[in-house]
Amino acid sequence: MPSLHVLKGANEGTVIPLDGDKYILGRNPDCGIVIPITSVSREHAQIVRIQGKYFIEDKQSRNGTFVNNQAISARTPLRNNDRIRICDFIAAYHDQQPLTMADEDLDDQESTSTVEATLMQPALQLLETQPAEKLRVLLEISSSLGKTLEVDKLLPKIVDSLFGLFRQADRCFLIQVEEASGKLMPRVVKTRNPREETNARYSKSLVRRCVESAQSFLSDDASRDDRVQLSQSVVDFRIRSVMIAPLVTGEGKAFGVIQLDTQDRGKKFTQEDLQLLSCVAIQASVAMENAKLHEDAMVRERLKRDLELAHQVQLSFLPRSLPEVPSYEFAAHYESALEVGGDYYGFVPLPEGRLALALGDVAGKGVPAALLMAKLSSDARFCLLTESDSGKAISKLNDLLCEFTGQMDRFVTLALAVLDPNTHVVTMVSAGHPPPLLVRKANSSYEDAMPQQSAGLPLGVVEGYPYEACQVTLEPGDSLILFTDGVPEAHDRENNQFGNKGIQAAVAAAGGSGPKLLIDSLVRAVQVHASGRNPHDDVTLVALGRHS
Repeated sequence: MPSLHVLKGANEGTVIPLDGDKYILGRNPDCGIVIPITSVSREHAQIVRIQGKYFIEDKQSRNGTFVNNQAISARTPLRNNDRIRICDFIAAYHDQQPLTMADEDLDDQESTSTVEATLMQPALQLLETQPAEKLRVLLEISSSLGKTLEVDKLLPKIVDSLFGLFRQADRCFLIQVEEASGKLMPRVVKTRNPREETNARYSKSLVRRCVESAQSFLSDDASRDDRVQLSQSVVDFRIRSVMIAPLVTGEGKAFGVIQLDTQDRGKKFTQEDLQLLSCVAIQASVAMENAKLHEDAMVRERLKRDLELAHQVQLSFLPRSLPEVPSYEFAAHYESALEVGGDYYGFVPLPEGRLALALGDVAGKGVPAALLMAKLSSDARFCLLTESDSGKAISKLNDLLCEFTGQMDRFVTLALAVLDPNTHVVTMVSAGHPPPLLVRKANSSYEDAMPQQSAGLPLGVVEGYPYEACQVTLEPGDSLILFTDGVPEAHDRENNQFGNKGIQAAVAAAGGSGPKLLIDSLVRAVQVHASGRNPHDDVTLVALGRHS
């Protein structure tokens, strides 16, 4: 009986008997001789029998059909040992083929329009993995999964073990669902023929089906299974028997799959195979989840160390000690709601013995606010030292910040108090900040140190904005307190704010006893008010007071 002997390509070494009148060669799974190569046309060529002789002709394919390395353009007779080449597929035509099975056995074969590779009985036996071997491989996989948290190194070993466990498998995919986008991401792709790995594709529809249902899937022949939508990947790569087991979390949600498939209808997976693959998938799921938890813990630990370092760096921008000015006392308190924050205060010595006290609050919390706070620290010092007029210095600072705050969609509030100890006059500028509080010793009163209408816009909002200054004279025993909005906006358990009433009560409780006692009284009052709650915002206070 005439036959084709596959010399190169899928099912290399297979002998295909030619006992019919017409065989289509092509990529389409309905072809009589299927060549699963993307460069092959769906119906590439055909072999026909006319008056007992076989001929081959090209069906206007893209890449042509060759006989003995000569391209054919018309119907060409086939002679014994002719070499047929279609892209990377090569087969030899033989006039006669010795039978490998009894004729009655051949008659019992399933009738089909697709010519299937005839497998020798010893080859069939090689595909059967013995129970003891299955148990050994399963134990090896379990042992390997329990010994490492480096899944990227372990997954290829699992796939290698699966190839040893399921000898009928031609390809194996380990696929995960990307958590953020939901995309399918192949973690490992392995084929029997390493040259095919770069072009290996899987059926996304089948994988999606298993991920969404978190159920396993088994098909004897995917190309003829009514449950399978015939996708291009099934056609192009001649996916025949396929089994897929989901990788699931402890809550039962699938986060990936393991897929094994064959490209030969003669090699099929069984229900027992699927159960075994499901066992491996369960063990792999646990190992991968443990590795992810370990990785997340390591990331959190690194982030914690980074934030601790950032906290130390941020503290370095703040004054290490309080100023020493004759007849004056200073006090300060700084507490960030998170590891790093957006509050800033600083003391800048100016010419003629003057001292600038600046207190700022960057909108927001955390790392972005801390980065802008660092810029505010350096820019404020530069502007105050290069511009003697306080209002113009803040306008200059505003222009420097506008370039950056616009990109970050943030702004900064700031209060400036410039003390002249020779005249005891304090010049103040507000850029959208709560007004400083003036505590008078003479009549035990407290009031806003500057009128509300004197406050300008926050920094970084409008470039070229003019800021105005106002002045107040400190008498012996008087104090001036500057604070960020973390003080009045501190919340209690019922979500009530500390407010101006809380500030006034704390100042009254201190009895006008100087900057340190005033700051201590305010901080204690805020802490009592907000006890039992996480900090709502950064809390920063600075005070100066005149002794005599």
